[in-house]
Amino acid sequence: MKKKNLTAIIAGGGIGGLATGAALAQHGWTVTVYERQPELRAIGSGIYIWENGLRVLEALGAYDEAVKGAFHGRFFEQRDNKGQIIESAPIPPDKRLITVQRSQLLAALRDACLRAGVTIVTKTEVVGATARGELLLAGGQTVRADLCVGVDGIWSRVRQTLGLELLHEQTVEGALRTTIVGKPGDIPAADAGKYIENWDGERRFLITPMNANEIYLALTCPHTDKAASNTNVDKALWIGSFPQWKHLIERIGTHDISWGVYSTTKTKTWSVGHAAIVGDAAHAQPPNLGQGGGMAMQNGLALAVALDAIAGARDIPAALEAWEQKERPLVEHCQKWSQLYGEVTFLPDDVRTMTVRGAMSNPWVAAQVFKAANHIPAGTEHIPSWIERSGQAKRA
Repeated sequence: MKKKNLTAIIAGGGIGGLATGAALAQHGWTVTVYERQPELRAIGSGIYIWENGLRVLEALGAYDEAVKGAFHGRFFEQRDNKGQIIESAPIPPDKRLITVQRSQLLAALRDACLRAGVTIVTKTEVVGATARGELLLAGGQTVRADLCVGVDGIWSRVRQTLGLELLHEQTVEGALRTTIVGKPGDIPAADAGKYIENWDGERRFLITPMNANEIYLALTCPHTDKAASNTNVDKALWIGSFPQWKHLIERIGTHDISWGVYSTTKTKTWSVGHAAIVGDAAHAQPPNLGQGGGMAMQNGLALAVALDAIAGARDIPAALEAWEQKERPLVEHCQKWSQLYGEVTFLPDDVRTMTVRGAMSNPWVAAQVFKAANHIPAGTEHIPSWIERSGQAKRA
C-alpha cells in the first residue's frame, strides 16, 4: 500500500543507494534510482559486513542472497613484521562478521529493490540537486519528487550543489585491492576462520577469504610509497615485507587491481528541504572498522523508518532533521575511531605492537571500536539476535 502517493528519487545505484531505495519502497514510497553507469556495477572486490549491516540486510529481505556461500569469520588477528601475533580477537558468538563479493551484495540489494517495485534507470548521470526535491541530470533535464536522496559517493555532486559540504579530506594511506583464486592449503589449518592483518612498517597486508574459492587481498601503504602503490604490483617488494604469504602474493594477476586513497567527508547537515544525502556522500570514512557499507545501508533504512511518521510531503523536512539527529552521533563516533585506528600505521613496529595490545585489551577501548557493529539499527528491532536464532535452530 503506497504512503499517500509519496515519491522518492535517488542518485546512485551502489550499495547505499539500492538499500535506501529498497527500504523506502518497502515502507510505501514510489521510488526511482538513477545510476550513471550502463549497468549496476560493484566497485571493488570484497566487503566486510558486521552484525549491524547484516541485520539491515535481513530487514530488507536481501540477507540470504547476499551471504550465500560467504566466509563467516570467527577471529580478527593482527600480526607484526616478524609474523608474531599482536592481537587475536574472537568475534563473540552473538555477533557476525561476514565477507562477500561486492557484486554479490549489490545483486542481492538490486533484487530486493525490484521485488519492492523500485524503478532502476541506468545510463543517467545526476549532476546536482535542489532543496525542492529535484535531481539535475547531465542532459539538462530535471526530475522532481517529494524527496530526493544523494547516495552518489565521496565526490557527491548532490552534496556539493546543495551546499552541504564542510570537509572532504583524503588520507595519506590507500590500498591496492584484488581477488585471487583460493587453493587448498592457502590458509594453514591453525588459521582457519580468521581474518589476518599483517603489518610491516607503513605497509599492511590483509587476507580475507570471501567464499570457498576466492580470497580478497588488500595491500595498504601511504600514497607516497610509489613502488608499493603501483597497480602493476611489485610482487618482490611485497613478498619482501610479507614473506610468509609469498604463495598468495605471487598469485596476484595483472587485471582487476584497484588503487585508491581513503576519504573522510563531513557536512553541515544531511538534509535541506526535501533533499537528503546518505552513505559516503554524507559520511565517508577510512575502511579500518569495516563500516562504510554497513553505515550506508543502516542509515538508508533509518531514513525510511523516520519518514513513516509523516502525514504528508510537508512534514518531510522535519522528519529528515529528526533522522539525522538520531543517527549522526554514531556515524561521527565511527568516523573518529576509524581515523584513530589508521594512525597506528605510522607508529614504529614495536610501538604499534605495544599500543594495539594495550588498547584492545582495555574493555572501554574495545567497546568504542565495536560500538557500530554492536548497534541495533532502526527498523531491525523486531529481528531476534543471531545467538537466539542459533539456539532455537539447535533446539528444533
